[in-house]
Amino acid sequence: MLTNLRQIVGIIYLFVGTAVAQQNLNEAKKNLIEGKIEDARELFLQYDENLEAVEYLGDIASFEKDWDTAIDYYEKLVDEEPNNAMYNFKLGGAMGMKAYYGSKFQAALLLTDVKNYLKKAAELDPKHAETRRALVELYMQIPGFIGGSKTIAESYASDLDRINEVDALLADAYIYKIEGYRDLAKTKYEEAIRTAVRKPQLITRNYLNYELGEAAANYEIQLKEGRQLLQEYINDYGYQDLKSPAWAYLRLAQIERSLKNQQAALAHIEKSLAIEPGFEKALVEKQKIQRL
Repeated sequence: MLTNLRQIVGIIYLFVGTAVAQQNLNEAKKNLIEGKIEDARELFLQYDENLEAVEYLGDIASFEKDWDTAIDYYEKLVDEEPNNAMYNFKLGGAMGMKAYYGSKFQAALLLTDVKNYLKKAAELDPKHAETRRALVELYMQIPGFIGGSKTIAESYASDLDRINEVDALLADAYIYKIEGYRDLAKTKYEEAIRTAVRKPQLITRNYLNYELGEAAANYEIQLKEGRQLLQEYINDYGYQDLKSPAWAYLRLAQIERSLKNQQAALAHIEKSLAIEPGFEKALVEKQKIQRL
């Protein structure tokens, strides 16, 4: 009888403990969505053996561009679940960003792992658009003698035709841009913006809003649509987005300058500089606006 009672009490404690943990994880996710990064981190750290918490800790580190910490968390995930496409994508992506921002020596050391993890993610999930976008950029950026290949990049870009039309057009535009075919790139970017406006359901992640708005600003195309896309990016900005709102305000300022709206352009550039006071590109843009 006593043994049975202990078993029942043990089950109750286990249930209560699991319920409390899930409640705390839900609170941490809520904090993260609301931009309370430090509060979210503190809660997730209490459950650093829980894979969901580990993934969020890696995402927070990535958001803060702490690539070494992000890699440590994502490696833990891949060790636990080597055939999880998202885990492989995030590990490959974090390594790729470390290579991009680090020294040439670091990049050379990381390149093989970056390719392997991203390629595995693509193989594991035939519908994962972000992985294929990353592979297109990777194979176009690295020189041919260390594994770069326009042909392979185009192959991953063609995969996107059946996954997401906007991603496919952006991938094609990127290839043309790297190849130096500005007019062809401009045409593809314009088509991507028009497609996104016509089919907003294809904007499956907020960062696409920024990419499209950036293209509008850089190529002076679909300016009003680009303005709206960038505003949506700012409104929905969160821990999963790569560019600070300072960049989005910079692009908005460029659009308004193209439209000869000096006061609106200045207002946006001041918002950009309020977020990042030493933002060199914004300071240069401010000078251009003042000369209107």
